[in-house]
Amino acid sequence: MYKDKIIILYLLLLMNHVSHILEEVWGRLWLIDAVFGLGWFLLGNWILFCVPVGLFYFILNERRWAYRLGMIYAGIMVLNGIGHNVATILTGRYFGGFAGCFTGIGLIILGGLLFYNLSKKVQL
Repeated sequence: MYKDKIIILYLLLLMNHVSHILEEVWGRLWLIDAVFGLGWFLLGNWILFCVPVGLFYFILNERRWAYRLGMIYAGIMVLNGIGHNVATILTGRYFGGFAGCFTGIGLIILGGLLFYNLSKKVQL
């Protein structure tokens, strides 16, 4: 039962992660135009997305080290969501600025829940 909760939270976080990348592209996150260009931005995000997808396999097999790495992934997603929202509020710029604040809320919530549930599993 508890494993099912972790699986569901992990999958929801992965789905929100993809939505977050799409929101960044749609809102033209400033990094796309100023630093990377769309192609490099998408390639980098694809690589950064494939790592937690691969990690999910080991979480399914209940590897304790994967739970710890999953906690790092969840924590990074929480910080990502906080960063987008704080930057959007401080600058007042969404389009061509810090797009990603709407799905960032999901990253904060789902990442926090996943982090909490994985930490309980590590302690068992």
